[in-house]
Amino acid sequence: MSTLLRIGHRRSSPYLSQDAIPDLMAGILLAQQFGKDWYVNSSASSGGDGGTPDSAVTTLQAAIDKAGAGDRIWVAPGHAETVTATSIDVNQASITIICLGNGLNAATFTYSTAAATITVSAANVTWIGGYHLGNFLDVASAFTIGAAKDFRLEGGLFVSSTASLNFLSIVTTGSTANAADGLAVVGNSYWNLNTSPLAFVSVLGNLDRLVVTDNFVNSASTADVGHFITIAALVLRAARIQRNTLNVVGVTSAAVGIFLTGSSTTNTGIVSDNRIASLDTTGELIATAGTGLVFFDNYYTGVADKSGYIVPAIDSAA
Repeated sequence: MSTLLRIGHRRSSPYLSQDAIPDLMAGILLAQQFGKDWYVNSSASSGGDGGTPDSAVTTLQAAIDKAGAGDRIWVAPGHAETVTATSIDVNQASITIICLGNGLNAATFTYSTAAATITVSAANVTWIGGYHLGNFLDVASAFTIGAAKDFRLEGGLFVSSTASLNFLSIVTTGSTANAADGLAVVGNSYWNLNTSPLAFVSVLGNLDRLVVTDNFVNSASTADVGHFITIAALVLRAARIQRNTLNVVGVTSAAVGIFLTGSSTTNTGIVSDNRIASLDTTGELIATAGTGLVFFDNYYTGVADKSGYIVPAIDSAA
């Protein structure tokens, strides 16, 4: 880049040369479009400023507190952090958090109290990856979404330590209507060992533009609850719930939708190409009747070693 400031004014004050302006504008645009990178590593020495991998901060919150809109936070492979009720609040809008590593070397977040949760309280945040371990009886929710429109959770792995060290839900919204509009839960895996958890996604306030796609849930639950999404009497508009897999023990003669429960009749959106397995061969109810949602090519089976069939029933011209 050319020298931006040159001496030459008749009063010898610095001025911006004409040929430096394009370089300056390019630098400004680059910063605006791509933001800065921040680094987190629990193995790093204390006192780092987070600006390089060698000077990483040791907690995610420390990086969040430094970040600005458009910035990325890289969480190192092998990073280990304990989550409490207040330890992580993603309160900076428009940042992306990328958890690196795979398998036992993934960045790991351990939830060790019932109230432990990662709070999201700013809009346009993306969280990618991470190994999330439920390590206390009935951890209420791995993520709690407050006034945080367009939050995206992608590619995370959520696991119960044991049958009694577990999550109840993975994502829970707040009760304020439309505060979490645009929520997207995409490509995550959840392995639950507890017999009475709640839903993978629990919606507690009216929600527009919900996207829940390509997730896998394997659950030991035998409770008569909605195991994938619950919306109660709330209203979803323009929802897309597609290509998810739910494999749950379930309960015979389930009274609620195994996959989706809700009592509102004014929802809009599509539920398609989902795969559900449960031992319930009596009710075989994947969704509560009368939701207002439309269903295409959702398959259900209540028997091991057999392929599923389409539920709800296929419409006809009559």
